Amino acid sequence: MIAPVPKDWLGEPKRDGQTRAAEGLVCVPCESYKQLENSWKKAMKWTDGLSHGLTFMLAVTTSTKSVGTQLWGKVFSPAGGGKTTLAEAVSVAREYVYPKDSLTGLFSGYQIDGAGSQDFSMINSINGKTLIIKDADTIIQNAALPAIISQFRALYDRSIRTQFKNKMSRDYEGISATVLFCGTSSMKQLDSSELGERFLDCWLMEKIDEDLEDEINWRVINRADRNLALEANGKPENRQDPEMTAAMQLTGGYVNYLRLNAQDLLSQVDGSDDAKRTCINYGKFVAFMRARPSSTQDETAEREFSARLVEQHWRLAKCLAVVLNKKDVDKEVLKRTRRVALDTAKGQTLEIVKQIYKTKEAGAEMAAISLRTNISEDKTRQLVKFLRQIGVVELFTPSTKGRAKTPRWRLTERLRDLYRDVVGREHS
Repeated sequence: MIAPVPKDWLGEPKRDGQTRAAEGLVCVPCESYKQLENSWKKAMKWTDGLSHGLTFMLAVTTSTKSVGTQLWGKVFSPAGGGKTTLAEAVSVAREYVYPKDSLTGLFSGYQIDGAGSQDFSMINSINGKTLIIKDADTIIQNAALPAIISQFRALYDRSIRTQFKNKMSRDYEGISATVLFCGTSSMKQLDSSELGERFLDCWLMEKIDEDLEDEINWRVINRADRNLALEANGKPENRQDPEMTAAMQLTGGYVNYLRLNAQDLLSQVDGSDDAKRTCINYGKFVAFMRARPSSTQDETAEREFSARLVEQHWRLAKCLAVVLNKKDVDKEVLKRTRRVALDTAKGQTLEIVKQIYKTKEAGAEMAAISLRTNISEDKTRQLVKFLRQIGVVELFTPSTKGRAKTPRWRLTERLRDLYRDVVGREHS
């Protein structure tokens, strides 16, 4: 029997603009990031990392329907670092967000029977939405990982084609869907600069701070003590602490506001030429720093062209301005954009460049670089050789009188200027 989907499955309209996702929390209207952040401060120990993560996720969601290079993101933190909480909060807005706990692929099957045909693929459900995978670490363990990543590369280009096992084929064209993967540092295995990585990275917490951990633990145990006297009655509003519920409801309402007004709000954001040049530097810096030696061939050494990264960082900057209720890409917006750029650039390559930059014109020997970065000398030699081929470092022999000196490595003039402009002397 074929029948229309019941309305209460799709969402129950509420008075004063509130909406309820199926078996989910009510989205409470919100148009102010300050109001939203104050709600989160009441619900939990609010850190710069959590603020960084929330604004990043909201910016990705805001960009969903915009024309051009799509803005996708990976959100990292140690287990229990808050990424799942933020993902659940953004997912309250079910009209614009499609949450999944894990993922086995974008296609499920195509059925043909006497009543007609039906496509069960998830791809049909995410068009115009943000797909959030709360536990993306499980993708790494999937035997079909190369096929899954290939599907996402096609989805990024808004055109994806497939053929099902029953020999039926489908072409999906013009799909606009942003993607957020949430997981631990093991998710870095998904990186593939050789194929052109599509994601920007956001780290809520790179390593555990013991003082912060003790403070959070004290709040958690007192909250647990209060909640023991409350009874869960099965309703979504009673599944957790009231302050946390309120913060999540406001987050869902804020996502609704951003998506409903995205194009109008984005058109009102001004960006100066200086801000654009800054984002160009961010994109070029990330292109150099996340480049890696090829795992499939030794003939050429190359990095990805930076144009896509430049567009992603500018798109991120303008969407962050909208999220923060700003009318231009100011210093605060660029500071948050820079943090995403540095998060995306994290890795052994950046550590090597950082240590070489510190030596300035004196340069550094290979053994010293290995010792300071805690990377094996063989691995260091491989990476430094690759960095030389793509124009990041150069080999030179210090001038001396009387006796020869060991050759050393230093940054090329171009990369030294780029590093200084993006990272800054105080962070070197």
